[in-house]
Amino acid sequence: MTAPIATPRKHKRVVKTPEARRADILRASREVFGTVGFADATIADITTAAGMGKGSFYMHFETKDHVLAALWEQYVNAFYDTTQEILRKGQAWWPTMDELLRRLLEHAIENAELHRLVYGSANGKALELCKESNARVIDSICDFVRRGAAAGAFQSANPEWAFRMVYHAADGLLDDLIADGAPIDAKAVSRSVLEMAHRTFGDPDLVSTGR
Repeated sequence: MTAPIATPRKHKRVVKTPEARRADILRASREVFGTVGFADATIADITTAAGMGKGSFYMHFETKDHVLAALWEQYVNAFYDTTQEILRKGQAWWPTMDELLRRLLEHAIENAELHRLVYGSANGKALELCKESNARVIDSICDFVRRGAAAGAFQSANPEWAFRMVYHAADGLLDDLIADGAPIDAKAVSRSVLEMAHRTFGDPDLVSTGR
């Protein structure tokens, strides 16, 4: 009697939500960008790492520039949410400013690899998309600074410009430190940035003590 031929078992197709597929692309992209660099990475590299075809990629992103921008948007959104949480606490003006800047610095240092990737290897188009994400955080804190100036807490002649100078100076410092690749003393960086902010915004305690 001939034994029955075994029928190959079909693998059950895994159905994922669009959100899960998009998350897979972002995860795979971060791995690929970190391994081969943004410039050399291809869509095929990303889809292979994500375990999907190119068609699935293009359902979510136009180019790898948009993928990098989405990764940066995740990073910015996390700090934006933290910013709103800090502002809702309703602390005094200066403690709020100090906590905002300190948490911003800590968040950037914790995501040093992404910072290095964006500012070290991204092209102009990707950087412009990332800049658009940064604007949400900057505008939110600028609104806080304007209200603080109106309340008399911040003494700068143009508080919005003052904050933008502090923000971009801190961002540039972090960019240099992260690009260097050496361990970063987060507390030392915070002390320097907070000192700059207090001087820029005219902290009356600094004026009265001569610090």
